[in-house]
Amino acid sequence: MGKNKRDSNTLKIYTLGQFTVMRGGINLTKEYARSIRPWLLFQFLIAHSGRELPGEYIIENLWPETRVKDPQHSLRNLVYRLRRFLGDQNRKEHYIIYTQGNYSFNTKSDYWFDVNAMEELLDEAISLSDEDPEKVELLREAFKLYNGEFLPSRPYDEWTINIRNYCQRIFLKTVVELCHLLQQRRRWEEVVSVCERALEFEPFEENLHRDYVEALIMCEQKVKAKNHYHQTNSFFQEEVGAELSFDLEELIDNFHGNGQSSIPSSWNEFEVMLEEKAKGEGAFVCGGENFRMIYQLEERRAERNIRKSSLASIHLIPPKGKKISEEIERENTWNLQRVLKKNLRRGDVICPCSPGEFVLLLVDVKPEKVDEILDRIAEKFYEENPGSEFRVKIKQRPLVKGESIKK
Repeated sequence: MGKNKRDSNTLKIYTLGQFTVMRGGINLTKEYARSIRPWLLFQFLIAHSGRELPGEYIIENLWPETRVKDPQHSLRNLVYRLRRFLGDQNRKEHYIIYTQGNYSFNTKSDYWFDVNAMEELLDEAISLSDEDPEKVELLREAFKLYNGEFLPSRPYDEWTINIRNYCQRIFLKTVVELCHLLQQRRRWEEVVSVCERALEFEPFEENLHRDYVEALIMCEQKVKAKNHYHQTNSFFQEEVGAELSFDLEELIDNFHGNGQSSIPSSWNEFEVMLEEKAKGEGAFVCGGENFRMIYQLEERRAERNIRKSSLASIHLIPPKGKKISEEIERENTWNLQRVLKKNLRRGDVICPCSPGEFVLLLVDVKPEKVDEILDRIAEKFYEENPGSEFRVKIKQRPLVKGESIKK
């Protein structure tokens, strides 16, 4: 891929969140701003770096509906104008190469490309150990290079889709690696800063929201953490019809820094806290630690025959031999959670596990009714998601005396 260097005369190409071409301190795209077609040709060649493209292929993809007498002649004129913008006529190594009817961008020329630079910085960082201080700096450099989607002015062009998705994956991988290192070093304020910027570009990445909320808690900004959690939860419900799968109170309960505690300091505070937690419709969704404690409480009641409860798991199984994208898996997981929350009772408990899997605690229900309840859940999922290729798999057992869930 491109050379990761930025000398004064190096051609600098910025495509993430913008399109700008610089050389020698001059903004070439601004200098020739009215020349749209030559720059579109340049974008196309950059997106296909390393490939020789026939003139017919370029014309079909960029101007499929344009009718001219001699399209090849028109293309040669555009290449001539583009070379003039780039200063190719005064260079030994041309940026635009023509070979036997094919055009390509010269990857051996003196240039810097933000997509390549971001990828190279990430690769170099991953090659280092977590203890190496340079690793954080390399990741931070890669993180700063991402300013938005690849060529945002061309959102519907098919030739931009693959590289746009690739850049998003590289960015998210960079964010994950950077947050992981900063968390290890307990640099929570920096985690907050990274997550805030990353969420501007990827608002649907739930793990980023979790890291952000956790970092705010660790920075003793619980009010901000709670506000963000509830606002995001509402946003997810409106946009995708599902709630966040992680539990805010569990994150707060797991916070051990500076002697902070989620235990209220007075009876009045305790009453307010209980009233807040009692709100909400449908079954109760929580994280693993809270689920374990609720389970153990129900198990104690079962030992004294106070009431019968059952433990169940519900799992989405993808079709055999077919690769399912993370986006489709996430969408089906959210849909299943919505069905569970809507169709189980308020006293039942839902704990999200791995993608597509939930553990359920069905409280005060006769054992012979459990299969009926779970079958109804599966039917509701199929009914509300007729296009889903996933199969619902269910397991259940009653609470058994002396049996508990391990941490």
